[in-house]
Amino acid sequence: MAMKRPIPLWLAQSQHNPERRKNIAWTLGSVLWSGSFSAASSNLSQLSSEGIELLFPRLADTGNAVPLQAHITAPSGLHLTQLKVMLPENPNPLALQLKILSQPRQYQFSTRLRLAASQSVWVVATFSDGSERANSAPTIITSTACLDES
Repeated sequence: MAMKRPIPLWLAQSQHNPERRKNIAWTLGSVLWSGSFSAASSNLSQLSSEGIELLFPRLADTGNAVPLQAHITAPSGLHLTQLKVMLPENPNPLALQLKILSQPRQYQFSTRLRLAASQSVWVVATFSDGSERANSAPTIITSTACLDES
């Protein structure tokens, strides 16, 4: 009677691990979505920026916590339903997505963003009729003085 060889632990865990499947699906989805974002960002520049005001620094010492303030005003007769903040150069371009349950005509928010590189931040507002408006603000990430060898 032949003895079965034991399956290595790393192989046994990887074959039926639901967490592994979830991670693979998430990775595949983010890769596919980030590829489609470059095409979507060119479409965003064609949207009207009317009613979206952004306060974002042109220069930032580091990309660790760059402040963003946005003020959005809906067109006459409409209200906000959703807001997105997109960072096209980050590994995960969708930085923030808010679904607004109340029906505000104006909305203001402040946040801090972590930027992977110098880039433009996009704020996209969706209104009650399904229309969208978008505005962007560029920033340049500079290196800090404490990294210099001088």
